Amino acid sequence: MALSIRATPLDFAKASFRTHLNYIKCLEKLFASSTLSVSRTGIFTKRNVEITRFRKLYKVTLKSIKKDIELAREDSAFAVIAAPWFPVKCYYALYYLESILTHLLDGSVQGFGKGGHAGIRKKIYSLVDMGFIVFSVAELNRVYELTQIRALPAINVGQNARSDYWQKTDCINSVAKKLMDYKLHDVKIGRKWNLRTKKHRDEQKSFVGVERLMIADFFFWYRIKANYRDLDYIDFENGITETEVLEYLETYNKVFEYYRIQLIRQITKLEPPAVV
Repeated sequence: MALSIRATPLDFAKASFRTHLNYIKCLEKLFASSTLSVSRTGIFTKRNVEITRFRKLYKVTLKSIKKDIELAREDSAFAVIAAPWFPVKCYYALYYLESILTHLLDGSVQGFGKGGHAGIRKKIYSLVDMGFIVFSVAELNRVYELTQIRALPAINVGQNARSDYWQKTDCINSVAKKLMDYKLHDVKIGRKWNLRTKKHRDEQKSFVGVERLMIADFFFWYRIKANYRDLDYIDFENGITETEVLEYLETYNKVFEYYRIQLIRQITKLEPPAVV
């Protein structure tokens, strides 16, 4: 009689870690190859107070990020402590820069007020649509309809946990699917959907029909992940070595730095001196 072999929680923890590390490596490859270019869209009154406030917040956050990396390199045990909240810090630093950049492009203030996190994402979609923000790598410059992501081919079980999966073209589709999963989970919680009911299934269908996302939303949704313990993510303390967690942290930092530097360059061109 054949024995039934069941995966242990440790197996799932390792697979989840490797999957997310693949996604981060895939993003590193894309951002390392990409340049960002922008065009100002009109004349407007600058909000110097808000710009100054966000610059200060950015600098404080960046200092904390750099300290995390410094301490993790000195002692990999610290990487395990820093890793769960590292994406949160990286997102906020980028959010401050994106808010400044979009304001300098067309005077928009979405990032400075209430609801700024969702607002800045939609503003970037709009500016990319109109060609005022351009990523040189096509995958980063694409604004996906959620219906397009749902139509992507299914991924073979376990494939995204393979060590070389980040090099595959399919990995980009996997990232898009994962970001859509996070987006749908977020709205399900926010609107208290019970998908066993037809009404809420119809609402979800309508949502999917109009909503969009970009691969660069990665930072936003990984920040949200810090608050969602019920979704598949990473248990940094279950079967993952300190060395592996340090690799995760270092890779995430590289992706962050590639995008951060591109944002800084464009802000500097629009309004010297540079944010450093």
